This record gives sequence, C-alpha cells and structure tokens, in this order.
Amino acid sequence: DPAGEPPMVSMPESGTTDDLSALSWVADEVHRSLDAAHKALRRYLKEAEAAGESDLASVDPSVLRQARAHFHQSVGALELVGLGVAAQPLRAAEAAVQRLSARPGLITPTAVQTIEHGSFALLDYLARKLAGKPVSPLSLFPQYRALQELAGAPRAHPADLWGREWQWRSVPSDAFEPPRAADAVAVGQFEAEMLGLMRSRP
Repeated sequence: DPAGEPPMVSMPESGTTDDLSALSWVADEVHRSLDAAHKALRRYLKEAEAAGESDLASVDPSVLRQARAHFHQSVGALELVGLGVAAQPLRAAEAAVQRLSARPGLITPTAVQTIEHGSFALLDYLARKLAGKPVSPLSLFPQYRALQELAGAPRAHPADLWGREWQWRSVPSDAFEPPRAADAVAVGQFEAEMLGLMRSRP
C-alpha cells in the first residue's frame, strides 16, 4: 500500500530471472514509473522554490505521495521477476521520499539529483541484463548508499545487495591430517593462509 509506512531497510527474497520477455516488459514499466516519480519531485521542487521557505506549507504534498507511490510500484514490479535484491535502491528512494515528505525543507536540488542518480543506475542495470551482460546488484551500491543516507537509514552495507542466501557448507575431514587444537599457532597459520587467498595467491 503506497500510503503505508515503508521499512527503512528490508531484505528482499533473492533470485534472478532468465525470462527476458518478462524482464523487458518490467523494465519498460519501471522506466515509466521512475520518469513519473522524477517529474513529480521536480514539480514539487519548483513549487517549493517559488513559495519560499516561509510558505512551504502551501505546496501540495500530494505530489510527493505520487512520487513515493511510483517508487513503490517499481519495487513490486521488480520483485515479480525475481529482482528483489536489485530493487533495494528503489526501496531506499521510497524511504527517502517518505522522510523528505515529513521534512520538506530537506527537498533540495541535490536531494532530488541523488534520487534520480539511483534510478538511473537501476535502469542501467536492467539494460545490461537485457543485453545479456553479466552484472551484479553490487554495482548499485554507491547509489544505494547515497539513498540510504538521504533516507536517514542507520547503515548501508554491500551485503544488502548480495542475492545469495548464506549457508554452511560441509567439508569432509582430511584422512591424512590429524585434528589440531585451535591454539595460537593454528590460528596464526590459518590467518596467514586466508590472507594469501584474499590476495589471490594460489
């Protein structure tokens, strides 16, 4: 419900889609919705600048509700095709518009540009997927982080855009190596080997 309170940070279900026809339709719908949201924000900004800081209460707040509804609809469309993780920047944009609605003085050209940049990054991500290019939702993190800051969220972490569910993986014991105690020597050796692995050492 666009009128409800959106969560500041929510973890969507992971998943991707290989159905390019559905993705193409969704991408077009999202593009139209985001364009309408941007126009609504620009309209509000123009009216607020004309009214001046002393008369912001006279500016129609329904324009902001419309913008928020468009972001909300775009998130729902992306979830339908399994791109809930990629929709995280739009969730943050929706939360940012909600916060700005409560504090109209924060609606500045820079704030609107931040929201637009997040939308453009998402649209570029969708275009790359449609072109068959390998692209990760993690590429959206800079824009997502900026939107989370605008929304007043307490954190923004790349893991929010990581679409794989974490799970333990069982590793069979090595018949040629006896168990070792987790003492300082073993921990030191483990950390040294892990550091080498992180530095791409074979």
